[in-house]
Amino acid sequence: MFDYYQKSFFMNKTVFNDDPIIGLGVFKVEKTKNKKKIFPYSNTSSGKNKIEIFGKLHNEFLERFKMVNNYRSNKKTEIILINGLKKTLVKRNVLTYSYDSKYGHKDTTGTASGLNSAILIEKAICELLEKNELMLMWYKKLCSLVKITPAVKAVLLQYGINEKNIKIFYAQNISNIHTIIVFILNDNLQIIGSGISGDKDVMHTLVSAIEEALMQKWMDELSPKSMYLKNNKKFDDYFFTLCNVKQISIENLKSVQKIIINPPFDDIEIGLLNIAGCRREITIKAISKTMFNCIPTISNIRKNKTRVISVLYGIENELKNAVECAVI
Repeated sequence: MFDYYQKSFFMNKTVFNDDPIIGLGVFKVEKTKNKKKIFPYSNTSSGKNKIEIFGKLHNEFLERFKMVNNYRSNKKTEIILINGLKKTLVKRNVLTYSYDSKYGHKDTTGTASGLNSAILIEKAICELLEKNELMLMWYKKLCSLVKITPAVKAVLLQYGINEKNIKIFYAQNISNIHTIIVFILNDNLQIIGSGISGDKDVMHTLVSAIEEALMQKWMDELSPKSMYLKNNKKFDDYFFTLCNVKQISIENLKSVQKIIINPPFDDIEIGLLNIAGCRREITIKAISKTMFNCIPTISNIRKNKTRVISVLYGIENELKNAVECAVI
């Protein structure tokens, strides 16, 4: 898989000592047998050294690769309800890129790869929760703007980020985990990078969200066309309004010992994406019948308008005045 990485692996490092090295990898193109569908194959990661980056890239590759394998499979597998450990037999393509009436539209949201199943389950659950928190934050403004206190400023300085060039949001609506959403701005206060992270420790979450935002910023610089809207009055006004929500200090927020999900969203199920029995890494997917199992784009929300979370919070009613979510 890595024999051609010189052409398909890129790295970026800034002059700041604590700034992460950012890697972009294109390892494999996956197509269906009839060649009508091409699956995502670009993987990105950040870390302090090449070994860490390659490990993360490989895990991202496995998540996409195994999602594709399950798309092709007609076999069945068991998924386990976390709350109660109830097992259900489903077709493997339920766990892949697709749409069905029970789980709605699905992408790689809620997938995780690695060696430790307990860590992976938490990671997959947190990723699923964070994307739903993002939807509530962006379309319902159910969030707080993080104050740039000395503790937060110290983290920003490690990455060479001026406090005037960043907006940080905190959300905690559907569980007790801490979700941080970061927007990096240029001197004209236009968004040039965005990142999100959900975790049990708030400062660790902040660091992860910043590193993802820096990674997206670099990817945007490589793209011929920006992924973010520039000089768009409707978007600028929408984001300005979002930045006027109440403020919060986060450094004293306690770490979560056990993830608790609020009803009715405590219906998360875990499925194993591994098909072959002799794989070293485990790849799993967390899915929910009440929440979104995909990124909250306007298009995805319209496809999933009957999801419990969408109906409960009236998300569809917000779309007429909304702009596309800026977290990619």
